[in-house]
Amino acid sequence: MRVCMACRRLLRADAVRCPADGAAPEDVETLPRGARLGSHRIDRMLGQGGMGFVYEATHEVLNRRTAIKMLRPELAKVGPIVTRFLNEAKAVNLIAHENIVNVYDYGDGVDGSVYFVMEFLEGQTLGELMRERQPMQVPLCLHVFGQIARALDAAHRKKIVHRDLKPPNVFVIAREDNPYFIKLLDFGIAQLRGEGAEEELTAVGTVMGTPQYMSPEQILGGAVDARTDVWALGVMLYRAATGQVPFKGERLAELTEQILHHALRPPSALVPLPATLSKLIERCLERRIDARCQSMSELLAGFERVKQEQGLDDHAILAAVRADAGVAPVPALAGPAGPQAWPRPPGAAAWPAHAHAHAHAAVSAPAHAAVPAPAHAPTPSTAPASRRSRIGLYVGLGALAGGLGSAAFVALGRGDAPVPASTTPPSASTTPPGASTTPPSASTTPPGAALVPPGSRAPQHPAAGDRAGWRAAAERDLRGALADERSPQQQVLAVDALEAARVPAGAPLLYAALKASSPEVRVKAARALGELALPDSAPRVRDALADAGDKLKIELAAVLYRLGDKDARAILRRALDSAATRLTAAVAMAEAGDDAGRAALAELLVATPAGREPWRRAAGALARLGDAKARGLLAGELVQPDAARAVGAAELLARAGDAAAKAQLARNLADPEFARPGSAAVALARLGDRRGLGWVPRGLASANADERKLALAVCGALAADAAVHATAIARLAAEDPDPRVRMTAEAVLLGL
Repeated sequence: MRVCMACRRLLRADAVRCPADGAAPEDVETLPRGARLGSHRIDRMLGQGGMGFVYEATHEVLNRRTAIKMLRPELAKVGPIVTRFLNEAKAVNLIAHENIVNVYDYGDGVDGSVYFVMEFLEGQTLGELMRERQPMQVPLCLHVFGQIARALDAAHRKKIVHRDLKPPNVFVIAREDNPYFIKLLDFGIAQLRGEGAEEELTAVGTVMGTPQYMSPEQILGGAVDARTDVWALGVMLYRAATGQVPFKGERLAELTEQILHHALRPPSALVPLPATLSKLIERCLERRIDARCQSMSELLAGFERVKQEQGLDDHAILAAVRADAGVAPVPALAGPAGPQAWPRPPGAAAWPAHAHAHAHAAVSAPAHAAVPAPAHAPTPSTAPASRRSRIGLYVGLGALAGGLGSAAFVALGRGDAPVPASTTPPSASTTPPGASTTPPSASTTPPGAALVPPGSRAPQHPAAGDRAGWRAAAERDLRGALADERSPQQQVLAVDALEAARVPAGAPLLYAALKASSPEVRVKAARALGELALPDSAPRVRDALADAGDKLKIELAAVLYRLGDKDARAILRRALDSAATRLTAAVAMAEAGDDAGRAALAELLVATPAGREPWRRAAGALARLGDAKARGLLAGELVQPDAARAVGAAELLARAGDAAAKAQLARNLADPEFARPGSAAVALARLGDRRGLGWVPRGLASANADERKLALAVCGALAADAAVHATAIARLAAEDPDPRVRMTAEAVLLGL
C-alpha cells in the first residue's frame, strides 16, 4: 500500500507523487495512525489475519468510532475473494437484526482498497464469558443463547447460513438495560441462498469453518443448511452449560473422528441441569441431520419449555441476569411460587439469599418471545473482579479458513438490563376505574401482579369522572407502598414511578421516602427530587441530610447545591475525591457554576467510554455549560444505530439549546420505522414540546409495558395538556397487569 505521509491519504500502487500535495508516498504494510480511508481517519490497528486487517477508526464528520475490516492489497485483486468479502456486508444488511453487528459502509477505491465499515463494540467475547462462568448457570445460558438463536433465526429466514459459529464470533456487550446483549459477528463465509445471493462460491466438497464447531456434514464436505448452525450452537451451548466441549482431540484427525463417531455424553451427566435442557442440547448434536433440531425456531420453543418448567417469568429472569452482572436488580413482586431453588455445579455452595432474592416468579406467568430467554445468576461476588476492570482487545480470526475476523474494542463494564414487556394492557377506553365488577381473568393477569399481596390492602377505585377521587386513591396507594417497610421492592417501584412521572404533586411522597429504612429507596428519592428541582423542597432535603449515610448525603447535597445552598459545597468537594461519588458531585457543582465540578466532568468525559451513562451525564452537563467538545461528542452519538443512545444524545443537546437536535427528536417521533418513538416523545415532552402528546394514545394502548410507561411519562411532563387522557390513565392505575405501569399511572394522576 502507498500512503502520502503528508496528507495521510491512501494512493494507487503506481503513484509517484500525491496528486493533492505533490509529496512522495511511502510503501507501508499497514495503515499508519491518521491515515484517511474515505471519510474515516485510522486511529490504530486492532488486529490482522491471513486475509487482511481490522482498524479502529473515526468518521471525520460525524465523529463516530467504527471498526474497519480491510482486505490485503494482493487479495483485493482476486474476484472470488472480494465477492465473498462483500457477501459479509451484504448478509448483515439483508438480515438487519439488532443482535447482529451493523455494517455501515463498503469501500472499493481506485487506490485498490477493499473494505467495509462496522460498528465499534465494547464488551467481551462469548469465549471469555464462558471461561469466567465455567460452567455457565442455566438462566444465563438461556438468556445469552436465546439472543443468538433469534439472530440466527432471522438470518435463516433470509436464507443465510452463518457456517462459522464459534465463541470468538459472538460478542457480549452492555446495551441499554441489558448487561449481556449479544452481537453476532463474522459472516465472512456465510452462505447466501436467497435475496442478494451471488453465484455459489463454495462447491460441495469444500470444507469451511472451525473444526471444534463443525457439523458432521461440514466435515464430510456435504451440503449445509440452517441445521449446520444448529449443530454449532449446540456445541457452544454444551460448553457453556457444562464447562466442557462435547468432542475433544489434540489433532484434527482425532477431533473429526470424535465428531463423526464418538458417543455424546449427556450434559446432565456432567452437571445438574434441567432434563428438558439437557435433551434439547443433545437434539442439537444429533449426527443425523434429519434427527437434529430442525430450526432455530424449534430451538427457541425448547428454551421456552425450559423456562416454563422452571417457573420463571421475564421479570425474574431479568433480575437474575442483572444479579449475575453485578448491577442493581429490577424490583419484582413475589408470586405464589416463591424464590426458585436453582441447580448448581457439583461442590458449589448454595447460592446466598441475596443472589436470587428477585429470581422468583409465578409458574403461570406468560412467556414473551420478544424478550431475552431465562437467565439465572450466581451471587455477584463470584464474578471475577477482572471482568469489571480489565481492558483488552478482541479480534476474531478464522482458524481454518485463515479468514479475517470481526474486530471490536473491549472495554469491560456493565449497564442495566431491559425491562421486559408485560401482558397486553387493558384497553385505553373510556371505562373508568370501578365501572366493572368483573375481576380480571386468571389467564390474563399474571400472579404477583397485584400492587400488594392479596388481602393486605383492598384497592378502592373512585367513580367514573371523579378526578379528585382518582388523585386521592392514587396518593393513598403510593403512600401505602412507600410505608410498607416489609417490602422494599414496592417502595422502589413507587419511587421509580414518581421519578418517571415528575409531577410536583409527588414531592410530599418523595419527602416521605427520604425517611425509608432502605438506603436504595432514599437515594432514589433524593435523585427524583433533584429532577423536580422545587425550591421549597430545600428545608425537607436539609432535614434528611442530618442522619444520611455517605452515599445519600452526596445525593442530598447535590440537590441542595442546585437549589442554591452553598453550604453543601464542602460535602460535594470531598466527594470529588471518591470514584463512587465523583460524577454526582461534579454534575451538581458544574451546574451551579463551580469550576471544580466542570474540571472534574472534563476529566470524566475523557476517561469514560462513549455512550455509557456516566459519559452521557458528564457530556450533557458540559454541553449545557456551552462546552464545544462535549457538544461535538454528543453530535457524534446522533447517528448511533442504537436508537436509545441516539435519542438520549439528542435530548441532552436539545436541553443545551441545540435546535437541530430537537428537530431530530421530532423527526424520530414522526418516523413510523423508528424503534423508540416513545423515548423521543418523552424527550420532547420534558423539553416542554407538546408534539409528544400525539403519540400518547398509541402508547397507552400498547401491549408493551415499557411503551405504556413512556406514554405516562409524557402525560406527567405535560400534565396541563394530558387531562384528556385522565380516564385512560385512571384505568391503567386500576387494572394494568404490570405493577410498574400501575404505579406510574397513579403518580401521573397526582398531577392531573
